[in-house]
Amino acid sequence: MAKAIDILESQHSLKIKPVYITVDPQRDSPDQLQAYLEEYDSRIIGLWGPSAALRQIAQEYRVFFKKVDEEGQDYLVECSQNMYLVDPNMDALRCFGTEYDASQLADGILHEVKKATK
Repeated sequence: MAKAIDILESQHSLKIKPVYITVDPQRDSPDQLQAYLEEYDSRIIGLWGPSAALRQIAQEYRVFFKKVDEEGQDYLVECSQNMYLVDPNMDALRCFGTEYDASQLADGILHEVKKATK
């Protein structure tokens, strides 16, 4: 995502707001989330909220997640690894999976933005 943002800004002068929503609010405090995302790119906005709100948004965007391999307080979270391009009204324009490299992701985003601004 960070590399795609670099491509969009440097080659196309297109600024987007990348947002990452945690699906593990019990372990990811807002401070931990921010520190984690800053390791990748400070432009990525981290969102955190109560479990009920995260379940609702996950359902709306058809995101799968569940705890697995629980051993006491330690556990892993399996989840979909999709990225959604949404418009200002929060309508999903397109979903991108992990098969997209940074260049393909940037091209796909640019294509959708051009289509939406016609």
